[in-house]
Amino acid sequence: MSQTVDVSRLGPGEVPRVSIVSLKLDTSAVAFRILCETVQASPLLSRLVIGEPTSEVLTIRHPSGRPIEIACVAGASKAAGLIARWSAGVVFDEAPRMVGAEDGVVNLDDARRAVLGRLLPGAQALYIGSPWAPFGPVYDTVQEHWRKPSADVVVLRGTGPMLNPFWWTAERCERLRARDPIAHRMDVLGEFADPESSLFSSDVLDRRTRAEPLELEPDPLLSYVATMDPGTRGNSWTLTIGACTKADGLVKHKAVALARQWTGSRLAPLSPEQVLREIATVCAPYRVTSVRTDQWSADALADLARRAGLSLVFDTITAARKVELYEALRLTLEQDELELPPVPLVREDLLKVRKRITQNGVSIELPRTSDGRHADYAPALALLMACYMPVPLTPPSPRDEQKEMRAEAIRSIENRRKKEWQRSPRAVMRRAFRLP
Repeated sequence: MSQTVDVSRLGPGEVPRVSIVSLKLDTSAVAFRILCETVQASPLLSRLVIGEPTSEVLTIRHPSGRPIEIACVAGASKAAGLIARWSAGVVFDEAPRMVGAEDGVVNLDDARRAVLGRLLPGAQALYIGSPWAPFGPVYDTVQEHWRKPSADVVVLRGTGPMLNPFWWTAERCERLRARDPIAHRMDVLGEFADPESSLFSSDVLDRRTRAEPLELEPDPLLSYVATMDPGTRGNSWTLTIGACTKADGLVKHKAVALARQWTGSRLAPLSPEQVLREIATVCAPYRVTSVRTDQWSADALADLARRAGLSLVFDTITAARKVELYEALRLTLEQDELELPPVPLVREDLLKVRKRITQNGVSIELPRTSDGRHADYAPALALLMACYMPVPLTPPSPRDEQKEMRAEAIRSIENRRKKEWQRSPRAVMRRAFRLP
């Protein structure tokens, strides 16, 4: 591990390079900047620096006197950034998140092949980063060589508290475990994440589901919002209505007052116009005139909704937006801030939601079941997290009502006097001064 790189065979003018490789240049620049500051802060290492470092290249003097570059290299197709020069070493930053040759144009396999034949004697290839999805070149290497070191490969693993005890305190580790078990598994325990897991816990759903009633009656002091997830054939068309509730003068939690669905089939698909008319009827007692939905058939549904007396608010659901909404729903439930209705399909649909870890990040998947459903209540419930739910109104006290009645009586007398003055100002003056 401490072997010095041999540069004796290099020709005149050849400058070897230690490459810091990442899929994006700004990602590798973070590690490069830390390296530069560490070298410049060291009395011993700073004497080896040649010239002034740039934003992407640091040149140091090898014990032989030859210059060696340390540079940021962005991942490129066919590892183009790693060829055409000798390598004094290479660091693949966040290597566990890099895909293999079969999964991407920019991949770790091509980069590794490009640099191995150019490594000078004594040079090393380092694959660093936090564990991620349980597949890919780094995962395969760990599975094969963990606790089985050889002359070619050594796998070193550490937990978060081991590598950075000042940051990963016991309190911070526990907070992360409670908030996101997958992140805790990767960042604290140093383990690869499960490829797929249920997003919602059955214990949490049972705790947050009210026993009764099935639907909450409209409350004139509450402001309600509605969301829907359209579907006409196999998927059900779902509707949810929610509001902030209040108890003992304090906002208690958000509650799903109502959850309904309309289900069609391939042979007998739903009529969007008819469903929207029925939704308008359901929403009317809750004083709801607009419904939030996704971008599916936006133009056509907007026109049909207007005929039914509704306005639609469209939310563009990208992959990142989807993760954001479902994570917000999960946290709201876990923090006991949302009450679910006792509708069995609501619980079943939420339990089917899957959080999948991929090389490209986290994704939310709604599996299709044999009955044609697609966890249809889940999208409507997730969209509730994008809705602003106003704080409930405070009913007036009896004293306030008396004040309002007195103020109304005074306004009535003043209006009557004003009208009399306008009809006959002289008569009013005579009555006021008791003139004949």
